[in-house]
Amino acid sequence: MKKILLTFLLLTLACANLGINSSWAQEGTGDQNSEDVLKKTQEDIMLVGASGVVGAVLGLSTLSFVETPSRHIYNIWTGAALGIIAGVIYVAYNSAQRGSEDLQSSLEFNSSERLAWHHEKTTISSFPKNQLGTQFFQLSF
Repeated sequence: MKKILLTFLLLTLACANLGINSSWAQEGTGDQNSEDVLKKTQEDIMLVGASGVVGAVLGLSTLSFVETPSRHIYNIWTGAALGIIAGVIYVAYNSAQRGSEDLQSSLEFNSSERLAWHHEKTTISSFPKNQLGTQFFQLSF
């Protein structure tokens, strides 16, 4: 577990410091959209890594309150895990909000336009006035 967390942290820092984002963007189509996606992804990964480090520091700070800190080393790993979970939840929530904001800004469909659209669609498929009194079922015994 320690090796996995350390490897994840080192890869996150390497992605941030070595400029992998710019080399990936140059290999692609070169449009602005792919650069934005890569930059947002890198920021999200850094946020999750930083929240894991903050959680580990908080877990480390709990060791000063116990008599034998060597028996409570798991507090550090628990804090790191909780920090990573909190970071992932925050990133997922922000990604969902970002998508809904983009959708709401692209659609200008207010109430009066929606009402006019609905009226147009329902008048086309409604019954003609002369057929409203027609008998649909004929029962014979």
